[in-house]
Amino acid sequence: MRKFMKVALMVMVGLFVLVPMVNVNAAEGVAEVKTEQELVDALLDESIHTITLTDNIETKKKINIERPVTIDGNGKTITYTGTFKGEVYDNTVWGSGKDGDGQGVYVIQVYRTEATIKNITLTGGNAGLSANGATITLIGNIDVSGNGFGGIEMTKGSGVTELPYIKAGEAVITNTNETTTTPTVWTDNLTLDELQSGNVEFETTEDTFAGAAFVISENQMKFYMDETKMPAESDDVVVVPITPEEPAEEPTTPPTEQEKVEDTTENPETSDGILFLGLLAIVGVAGTALTYKRLHN
Repeated sequence: MRKFMKVALMVMVGLFVLVPMVNVNAAEGVAEVKTEQELVDALLDESIHTITLTDNIETKKKINIERPVTIDGNGKTITYTGTFKGEVYDNTVWGSGKDGDGQGVYVIQVYRTEATIKNITLTGGNAGLSANGATITLIGNIDVSGNGFGGIEMTKGSGVTELPYIKAGEAVITNTNETTTTPTVWTDNLTLDELQSGNVEFETTEDTFAGAAFVISENQMKFYMDETKMPAESDDVVVVPITPEEPAEEPTTPPTEQEKVEDTTENPETSDGILFLGLLAIVGVAGTALTYKRLHN
């Protein structure tokens, strides 16, 4: 209402001021943005459900998403160019501000809501993307290279009850800066019980990640695209490789007429090789292996 009254008043007095404006298609709820401020304004406008980047954007503050929305990166990049704890320009220093607030600097943080993020590069932060008690769907090319602590964090911050869930079955994730200490995806601030509940989930295709490492002593889970970057086995680390499923063997006998009928009713998309990573099973295996090693040391 305030925005409408302001626009109406400007028309009545005949003011025509040239200012940067978000290009919004009101009928479709789509906004095109090319600056940090336009992006922030579009996120605050609840009539907009899809925000498309038309240029690369530099931001000196974390971009927060707190409502359902789609960010279509359109192949563009959002780069964090602000400072970190101690007001230094070093993204391997965790947190922001002079003294630090305990929170990491994420290029985009999705907070306690659902969001879809498509075809985008997120770089320059402590992490490119954070799912803080949120459900995020990733689509297309998602590049999280060039962040100080890794690519994507799944977490539950202070006062948050919702558990994070990332659906990346339709995404190709890139992280050219992956190292043993900077994984492509990791969990943080989640208890082992929460990880074992099966409600903290990361869904992806079977050929995206070569392996996974579970740092049980820190109640963390880490995903690596390059298996050579995974940490070595130790008393506190259990490495659980993720390997593609073996293709089903061809039947040695011709199918019966009944089998032929049943086969035609199957969904042809079920062979796409989607690997669903429920943490209940995998963390359980890791925990069992860790306990076994400690009992036999």
